[in-house]
Amino acid sequence: MRDDTGTYDTQAALNIDIEGVIGLMSERGASKIYIKKLSANDNSKNQPYFGFHLTDLPFIPTGDMEASQSTSNKTKDPSRQIKYQAGINLSWLDGEGHVYPAPHSKLIYYPQYPEVRFSGFLKGSKVRLSRWMAPEKQGRAEGRWLLLGVTSDDRVYAWLATPESNLANELQDTQLTMRTSLFGEIDVARRVQVADTRATLLAKLLEIHQMGWVSGHRLNSDMEAIPYKAQNGGGYTLEALLGISPNGRAEPDYLGWEVKQFSVKQFPLKSAKPTTLMTPEPNGGVYTSDGAATFVRRFGYPDKSGKPDRMNFGGKHLVNTLCKTTNMILRLDGFDPETQTITKADGAITLEDAAKTIAASWSFPKIMDHWKKKHSRAVYIPCLMRQEGRNVREYHYGNDIELGTGTDFQMFLNGMLNGFVYYDPGIKLENASNPKSVPKKRSQFRVNHKHLNALYKELEFINVAA
Repeated sequence: MRDDTGTYDTQAALNIDIEGVIGLMSERGASKIYIKKLSANDNSKNQPYFGFHLTDLPFIPTGDMEASQSTSNKTKDPSRQIKYQAGINLSWLDGEGHVYPAPHSKLIYYPQYPEVRFSGFLKGSKVRLSRWMAPEKQGRAEGRWLLLGVTSDDRVYAWLATPESNLANELQDTQLTMRTSLFGEIDVARRVQVADTRATLLAKLLEIHQMGWVSGHRLNSDMEAIPYKAQNGGGYTLEALLGISPNGRAEPDYLGWEVKQFSVKQFPLKSAKPTTLMTPEPNGGVYTSDGAATFVRRFGYPDKSGKPDRMNFGGKHLVNTLCKTTNMILRLDGFDPETQTITKADGAITLEDAAKTIAASWSFPKIMDHWKKKHSRAVYIPCLMRQEGRNVREYHYGNDIELGTGTDFQMFLNGMLNGFVYYDPGIKLENASNPKSVPKKRSQFRVNHKHLNALYKELEFINVAA
């Protein structure tokens, strides 16, 4: 005989507490648990609301972003039917530790509103959750909580705390580290919650500033400090001082803040070098269809310092402006400069030659995915470097930092349109005459540091030592 008791109506689910859920999720590899108190409209019909922009949700791992058109009949305006979606490798977990895959789970982003919705989380799953998610039942009930446990390999385990459960009552009185206005966090390893991540971040940066000169080093996989002498040691050393694990995950670094150091020549800061925002490889054009080596041979130029048999592709490429180094133009296909809105779901940043051949392109979904992972909350820290002997570089991190909060993909595209953000590659092909030679790739988007404010709704200049 079939047991029709809901997955979260069993005695085990009703009796479990926070430590019990942490235990179940950590057994499956979850290191962070994100928690949202559900509202009346967070149900299977309306789709739970997760935030305004994808940049609000860098902590929820997703698959590749895909562009699509909405089939809604609410409007015939094509620009208002644009949406993007990305799958989530999500499974529901019950009180006995059983797992119920939800293969159609995804986030859907509607840039025209803007809003992000959680969708497909029941479709194709054996989890019994209709009582608490169907609006015609109790899917509008107050006191429901959604928990999402995230693993290092981007799996997500979900749990619903019902209003009648011990867990729901406990969460009501639990202090969480707030990642957004909607989502709190429990760090499974540390178990210590931070009420104010901003204040904690600033206090830690003051501590690092007061250390003075620090020898370059990085953390290994065992979290042990080892010397590091390469030119990019400023970033590695700062991450090590913050205790950031070198796991290579594309997620914010410290308590939900993306940490970026930038080189300066003196304190206090008077000028700064351009800051690298991200380094996504193209996913279209000749670069993708024929390979990076063919791209450099066709569109690059001989090394200007006279190095034999070497070709380069570099130069500052601004939107709608001819780059004299490569004779190419960067364009935005599918972005309206007047309304500053996306007009094509499958739009792209394109790099074109005089014949309008697309040498390389980055689809909006690809760049959006990169932008959303790291830039919602970011801190920029000035850094001095000095050479001590042949094998030692030392770094000193400044007290005048910049704190950027609130961004979205349209702000990034508008920054490109205004010339604040640009494509600045450093691609080289040594032994270019050898058909088997492999290029060194570096496709980077950078920002003139004085225009950082164009990328954030709020940019604060803070002296952490004041």
